[in-house]
Amino acid sequence: MINISLKNTAKAIAISAALATTTMASAALPSQWQLDDSHTRVGFSVNHLGFSTTMGRFNEVKGVVNYDIKAPAKTNMNFTIATDSIDTNWDARDEHLKKDEFFNVAKYPTMTFKSTDITFKNPQQAEVTGDFTMLGQTKPLTLDVTLNKIANSPLTKEPVVGFRATGIIDRAAYGMTAFSDGITTDVPIQIDGELVEKKAAVKKK
Repeated sequence: MINISLKNTAKAIAISAALATTTMASAALPSQWQLDDSHTRVGFSVNHLGFSTTMGRFNEVKGVVNYDIKAPAKTNMNFTIATDSIDTNWDARDEHLKKDEFFNVAKYPTMTFKSTDITFKNPQQAEVTGDFTMLGQTKPLTLDVTLNKIANSPLTKEPVVGFRATGIIDRAAYGMTAFSDGITTDVPIQIDGELVEKKAAVKKK
């Protein structure tokens, strides 16, 4: 499913292994990861009438990443964001953004991203393309991903992957055209997060 040159794959394996083995044996690393809620932020910004930049975030996001340092080209990811968790630091604006002309959270409670392709630009950076769904419409979205660090946390002693992902979403392409004369339609997004080992679900008795 993912096409990548052998050369880039070798580079990716080398840097991933080098990062991992700075503090742990690569063989000990898991291949299934999930977002650490306490260290993940999904942020965005828009220009307001040319006067200022309004920044916001979504406080509820869940994600799973399959990432094996020995086979980085096979990486895939799946994220779900609760639209009702939008937070721009002003309650009245948040309530407006939840209405029909913007996120319409009553009808569309989530936004999702599911990766379909990954291309390494260099050993620590990759372009991840996937299907992004908002307001019931699915379109391709490319994220620039930077791998910050792979190491054992000094607090939990468990392996952690730190990353940053950036991209631009054209909200108008998904039908969110309200106030397009004064509020930018190309919306930069930035995801800063940490991945921890995915834990097996506990079955209820």
